[in-house]
Amino acid sequence: MSVWVISDFHLSLSAPFQPGEAPKLYKPMDVFGCGWTRHVERLYQNFQAEVAPADAVFLPGDLSWAMTLAEGAHDFAFLGGLPGQLLLSKGNHDYWWETKAKSQQAMPGNVTLLQNEAFLTEGLAVAATRGWYCPGSADFDADAAKIYRRELLRLEMALNDAVKKEQTAGGTYERVVMLHFPPVNDKRDYNEMIELMQNYHVSRCYFGHLHGVKTDFALTGEHWGIEFALISSDYLGHKPLKIK
Repeated sequence: MSVWVISDFHLSLSAPFQPGEAPKLYKPMDVFGCGWTRHVERLYQNFQAEVAPADAVFLPGDLSWAMTLAEGAHDFAFLGGLPGQLLLSKGNHDYWWETKAKSQQAMPGNVTLLQNEAFLTEGLAVAATRGWYCPGSADFDADAAKIYRRELLRLEMALNDAVKKEQTAGGTYERVVMLHFPPVNDKRDYNEMIELMQNYHVSRCYFGHLHGVKTDFALTGEHWGIEFALISSDYLGHKPLKIK
């Protein structure tokens, strides 16, 4: 069994996806550049080629442009046609996400929603939450500061959940954080989110949200004793990244 990560599908299916046919999309992503050309078909093909049914695949946010669960029905069905056990957490564009319980009911059987919590698989304790714009970011205003403080608490909730689940399961686990937003600003400044990960002995952090030229500012490689990687779908060529 393998473990994979990829974020930012940005689906907008207005009809059921049919393999081998061009998907009907109400918000085609190729307007954002050639990196998004045929991205839905490429995602499907790459999943079929790489992912086994028993594999775990973490999807940290921005799954769908849908505004409601009903509008996202074809996008959720697309996930149901992919191999793997999909672990989906929230991004800033996932407006369809209502309460976790109600949203989970709309998911196909191979999709589990994660909300400020952890999931244990293959020796990994994966803590998943959204994150937000960090101090020093261009978008960091008074409102963003309030949300950032709240997201720090949610990250700690997820990490505490990882600790509890590790203790219940027994054995040794590598702690991994799965965010939608980058954990730093575009200058890659150290902050409380990094400090929190250090305090909980996190070894790896995966995040999405960044696209196009903004990927040039992504924090990648090892910093402060933690390995960081950007996993936005377009950045990965719409091919999931194997992490275990």
